[in-house]
Amino acid sequence: MKKALFYTVVFALVAVLFYHNATLAFNGVTEESTRPEINTEVFELFADKDAKEIENSIRKAEKMRFEQFGGSTQQQIKESLEKLEKGEISLRQIFNDTFIAGDSLMNGLEIYGVLSADKLATQVSASLYHLSDNVERIISSNPGNLILHYGVNMISTEEAQLESFVASYEELILTIKESLKETRIIVSGLFPVDTSIATDARFKMIESYNKALSEMCEKIGVEFLDSAKAFEGNSDYYGGDGIHLSSGFYSDVWLPFIIENKGIIG
Repeated sequence: MKKALFYTVVFALVAVLFYHNATLAFNGVTEESTRPEINTEVFELFADKDAKEIENSIRKAEKMRFEQFGGSTQQQIKESLEKLEKGEISLRQIFNDTFIAGDSLMNGLEIYGVLSADKLATQVSASLYHLSDNVERIISSNPGNLILHYGVNMISTEEAQLESFVASYEELILTIKESLKETRIIVSGLFPVDTSIATDARFKMIESYNKALSEMCEKIGVEFLDSAKAFEGNSDYYGGDGIHLSSGFYSDVWLPFIIENKGIIG
C-alpha cells in the first residue's frame, strides 16, 4: 500500500513537470490571457536537486503523511466516515482499540454514552494527578491508541505555571511511552472556550498552552491533535458555562475530526 501511494505521488509530480514543459513549448502560439497561470513553487523546490534527491524527498514526505494517519489511507478514512454517517459502523467500534483519559471535557464521552466506560479514564476537575493515578490502568489496557486531554483545570496566567504543567505532563507521558512502545500516543490540545461566557482571564492563555503542548509532543515523539480546529464553525455546541459541550459535539464533530485527521478507523 505504501508503495502504491509513493508511485501515485511520483506520477503526480511527473504530470506537473510534463504540463510545465508543454506550456513552455507552446509559449509562442498561446495567448498570454488564455494560458493558465503556473505555480513555480514546485519547480523551485526541486530546481537544485537530482533525481535521487527528489525521490528521497518524496519518500520522506509520504512516510510522514503515512505516519500521521497511523497507516490508514485517505480512501480508508473516507470509507470509514461514510459508513459512520450511514450507521453501518458505530463510534464504539471505530474507537474500540482507543483509550481516552482526561478531565471533565472527556468525561462527556462517558456521561453521554458516546464511548464505552472501559475505554475511558475521566474525571470532573481532573488535573495531572488524575493521569498519574491512572498510569497503571492505561498501561494494563495496552491500547492501540491513547488520547489524552488535560490542562483546562490547570490553566494559569503565570508563565511559570505553564512550564511546570508541561514538564509534569511530559514526564507522565514518557513513563507511559516507555511501557507502551507500540501505542500511538495522541495529546489533544485544550478545547477553546466561548469567551463571551467564560470570561476568566486565564482562558486567554489557551493558545499559549496549546503551542507549548505541540512543542512538547514534537520533542518527545508523540502526536499532537489540534482540537481547536474542530471548533471552527461549531460554537453552537457550548453549554451554559461556555466551557462544557453537548453530546452532539463528541459524536458529530470531535470524534469524526479525529478519524479524519489521525486515521483512526477501527
